[in-house]
Amino acid sequence: MYVIINLKLKCMKRTNLRIYRTILPLVLGLLLSVGAVAQQMSVKGTVKDQTGEPIIGANVLVKGTTTGVVTDPDGKFEVPAVKNAVLLISYVGFQIQEVTVTGKPLVIVLKEDTELLDEVVVLGYGASARKQDLSASVGVVSNTDELAVRPVTSTEGMLQGQLPGVTIQADGGDPTSSPSIVIRGQGSAKDDVLWVVDGVPGAPIASVNDIESIVVLKDAASAAIYGAQSGAGGVVLVTTKKAKEGMPALTYDGTFGLRQATNLIDPLNAEQQIEMRKRSYANAGMTLPTGWDVSKNPWVGTTRTDWMDAIFRTAFYQRHNVALNVGTDNYSSRISFAYDNDEGVLINTFNKNLSLRYNGKIKLNKWVTVSEDFVWKNTESRSKNTDNDGYTGPIISAIYMPASASIYNALDGSYGGTTTEDPAYIAQYGSNFADIHGDAVNPVRLLEAENRYNKTSDIWSTTSLEIANVIPGLKFTSRFTYNLNSNLYKNFNPIRDEVGKPSLSNSLTETSYRADAWKTENTLTYDHTFGEHTVGALFSTTADRYSRRGLEVTGRDFADESEFLQYLAYAGTTQAIDYLSGPDANVSLIARLAYSYNDRYFATASWRRDYAGRLPKANNHGDRA
Repeated sequence: MYVIINLKLKCMKRTNLRIYRTILPLVLGLLLSVGAVAQQMSVKGTVKDQTGEPIIGANVLVKGTTTGVVTDPDGKFEVPAVKNAVLLISYVGFQIQEVTVTGKPLVIVLKEDTELLDEVVVLGYGASARKQDLSASVGVVSNTDELAVRPVTSTEGMLQGQLPGVTIQADGGDPTSSPSIVIRGQGSAKDDVLWVVDGVPGAPIASVNDIESIVVLKDAASAAIYGAQSGAGGVVLVTTKKAKEGMPALTYDGTFGLRQATNLIDPLNAEQQIEMRKRSYANAGMTLPTGWDVSKNPWVGTTRTDWMDAIFRTAFYQRHNVALNVGTDNYSSRISFAYDNDEGVLINTFNKNLSLRYNGKIKLNKWVTVSEDFVWKNTESRSKNTDNDGYTGPIISAIYMPASASIYNALDGSYGGTTTEDPAYIAQYGSNFADIHGDAVNPVRLLEAENRYNKTSDIWSTTSLEIANVIPGLKFTSRFTYNLNSNLYKNFNPIRDEVGKPSLSNSLTETSYRADAWKTENTLTYDHTFGEHTVGALFSTTADRYSRRGLEVTGRDFADESEFLQYLAYAGTTQAIDYLSGPDANVSLIARLAYSYNDRYFATASWRRDYAGRLPKANNHGDRA
């Protein structure tokens, strides 16, 4: 759940200020039908495209009401409505259609949105085409300014709900983890999506406010041009906002909001947990352990903690972006500053980003243009792995931790375990019956006492030279990119001596590394239309080199676990590992041919050969088409 305050200011040359009120678009989906009204009937129908294929997931809404459904895998729907009511049928990429209810089954044919089909789509390596000229499956998101006002800090979040066949899944409550993106289903856990920003694979996105458009290459044919690095997960092409001609313009976008985790498990209280145990043991034909008998273990019968409420919080979120654009006929530049601060909905987690992006372009003459893109991004975060990890993930621990347990030990204020450690109680009842709760771990301790800190600094610089239209339709682009990345990671694991799943040793791991990489790319493209024929050709060569060097040190046996003493100098023993990755060098050759006839018949072929420097010469290359 989000509570959002959005502010957008724009200052032109005459310093006029305007405040825009932002209204978030309502998402059409499965809507609850309203109560029955006079003469209400069940309206049935089928939604198809112009080729007769059923459209799955089209929205069918009774105009002027909140009654609606979505079509099933056969394109069919059934919705309650009165006679002469008007249905609104919509689907991404098609025109919205209105149909009047007549009492008979409806067959609705949606027409494609021609404006979307005429949209120019970026395909990678400097190539582009009209969407209707493509034989490959692509998705385009161009309303990024509207999406940027949503409470998201990642491009994955912007894509949520925008493209059919593209699923965005948020993982846990860790503010440092980006949502996973799945394109047309997931083949395996290693099917990572390749992100390409302004033609550079892996380049960072300083801020969601800097995004101009997003193109998703959904199938293997369209993604093949990126070779093995695209994996099987697909490719996402991001184009950022560039410097433009015109009067100087200063803009500010600010978003403030609150976040809460929703649809959380409603935990059982102590009495309900006891009843559940009684039934489960009875169904299994087993004797209930003594520890679940309140007369013999009164501790287990009192509810002390709602563990879900203990680990989740209402988190404050803010995002700020300031951009300045200056441009003339021959020179233009754009510089933007961004700051994000995201408190995680899990306690003691956060993610902060500070970034700078610069884009400049100089037009030397009518054929030659030189441009520069520079990005600096600094990230600081504290996070916690939310995977199950044998009951030591905070969310799974909150589910398994008994409601009778306390967050803190009443005897000394230390973290509490699954049951009491009071010697008087143990003496009176003969035991604290810890065995009935298994290996559950206090999730508050996992989040508060374990310190997982990460700081990253990333610098990217891309210089481009473009020579175009010396021969009509022919363009040459040369690009050189340099990347410098440094990282500091620190993770402290304390002793856990409370009842449950103990850990009788502590440790601190610190990792730091520095990586540098460069990539050069030279691309020649040709596009021409003659009569009813349109042809496009591309040939490109790329070369890249990457190396990384780092140091990992682990310290153990800290006598004092105070946060200000969590440094390697206070460890009883240390162990260091010095490692070097690379240098790794690769060379690639890329080609693409595209042809369309009369805007009706389309064909595209692509080929790529990669040479990998890390492999033996006899087996260091492979082709992909």
